[in-house]
Amino acid sequence: MAQGDSKPAWPLPTVMPKFATWSVGGGRPFGCVPDACERWHAGIDLTGAPDGALILAPEDALVVGIDRGWSEGSKAAFLRTNSGLFLVLGGFKAGSHKEFGLGHGQTVRKGDKLGRVLGSYGMIHLETYEAETRSANSVWWEGEPPPDGLLNPTNYVERMVGDKVSLLRTQQRHEALKALGYYKGDVDAAWSATSTEALRAAQTALGIGVDGKWGPETEDAIQRALAEHQGGCTTDECGLSGVAAASAGNTDALAGIGRLGWWIVGGATVAGVALGVARVVQARE
Repeated sequence: MAQGDSKPAWPLPTVMPKFATWSVGGGRPFGCVPDACERWHAGIDLTGAPDGALILAPEDALVVGIDRGWSEGSKAAFLRTNSGLFLVLGGFKAGSHKEFGLGHGQTVRKGDKLGRVLGSYGMIHLETYEAETRSANSVWWEGEPPPDGLLNPTNYVERMVGDKVSLLRTQQRHEALKALGYYKGDVDAAWSATSTEALRAAQTALGIGVDGKWGPETEDAIQRALAEHQGGCTTDECGLSGVAAASAGNTDALAGIGRLGWWIVGGATVAGVALGVARVVQARE
């Protein structure tokens, strides 16, 4: 897991936090269909950003790359933080860093403006690595272990939004259980005995261990149920468990990250976001 600043800044100040914690590694691979997978997803997408949305520095850092080639016409910034991380932020509008006088080799403080989002990309793709001497991101090829120094950014992103995480997590779980017909109460209520009973009922119906706890098996099962409830699922979503299992043999360092769950932080419901997170194509470096 990535450490870094104890409270990094959310890099999209005008955008409601929205992301999928299960998108790293086997959770949402690129170009994967049964028996044909090219590479794994090495970061987390901070989605829902409109054209021109501001991008801020998550923490104090040195700019070691700016306006670097990324995907779908967007650009990337590479930051080496004072806390020892190497951050990749992909999705910039070309040349937008110039508006803020930013250049290679400059230092930035947490919250400083870095550039603007390219609307057709609509998000910031975030990767975290051990800094060392790294100067660019790496592709995580299927069948190979993760790149040296690659870190799971999930807890780093969750720290960006602070106390919002636990509150919205309960709300989103209630929304998921309600969408599937197991929870009848107020989705904004605190987790209660009624919530646990609804969860146990869902676990029973889904044929998984019934313990009233929201573990990885429950997350995966409910994600699949939500996709089916919405009328079908994409290749990534339907094949989640199998793909995650395939990736598990690649490494112990990031084992299980495809099973981190379907928690989404933001204003949208889980059921909608589980089907709506956009596919991102990373540029090869």
